[in-house]
Amino acid sequence: MGGSDLRSTKIFNNSAVAVITPDGREAIVLGNGIGFCKRPGDEIDDSKIQKVYYVQDEMQIKFQQMLKDVQSCVMDAAERIIAMAEENGCSMSSQATISLIDHISFAIERQSSGLFLPNLLLNETKMLYPKEYGLGCQSLSIIQECCDVILPEDEAGYIAMHIISISVDQNAAYDVLKFVKAALDIIKKTYAVMLDDESIDAMRLITHLKFLAQRMFQDHSWEDTDMGGMYEMLLSRHPQNRLCLERLDVYCRKSFGCVLNLQEKFYLLVHLTKIV
Repeated sequence: MGGSDLRSTKIFNNSAVAVITPDGREAIVLGNGIGFCKRPGDEIDDSKIQKVYYVQDEMQIKFQQMLKDVQSCVMDAAERIIAMAEENGCSMSSQATISLIDHISFAIERQSSGLFLPNLLLNETKMLYPKEYGLGCQSLSIIQECCDVILPEDEAGYIAMHIISISVDQNAAYDVLKFVKAALDIIKKTYAVMLDDESIDAMRLITHLKFLAQRMFQDHSWEDTDMGGMYEMLLSRHPQNRLCLERLDVYCRKSFGCVLNLQEKFYLLVHLTKIV
């Protein structure tokens, strides 16, 4: 951006300022102390700029409205989390960053109001996205340092989902988590078992369910092949095997419009025989 003629049009807080760039575009710039003691029309020190967002139309309006109520400490925490994510190979998009800032602000607001929002997909997030979950946990430490607020572990999972949405479609990531959780619930209910999430067999099943979901949602299911008598042999090993596969098949059809073919069912049985 550069240029000594970069001037503010609106000051949101110490860390966020709206500007007109030298080429005439509206932008929002973020940086520690960039808005301190500034007024509209003041020159902006471009050496303090850490992020520039060319956000247009409805998103720009939403961002501006959100920034009016965001504390400076939230902006500082978000900037550190963004830097940490990028150091770990995640390039934050403008929309993902805006969503992250909004989420942190709302999470702190809920905490101060004593409102707890349980993360029903926390365990699945830990198992399926350990790297992003680890970044989420580090984010909680950053938020505590910047804002003097201790958020519950559930928020680490929520922040992980924001980071996940950078590299994959957020709806797709949510669908994978939703599928894995529902599939595990069906398996536990059908066989009346409790799974040890730390066991190798359970981890292998969970990993298989994750990739099964990804194949289904991307329409990359394996081709049906003749499994001979192996499928029937595995099917007969437990009286609940057939019922479990039927329930999983019904769930896939109703929830996602997907069909489990014989190949998918066979490999599911391979994993199921290890845990029941």
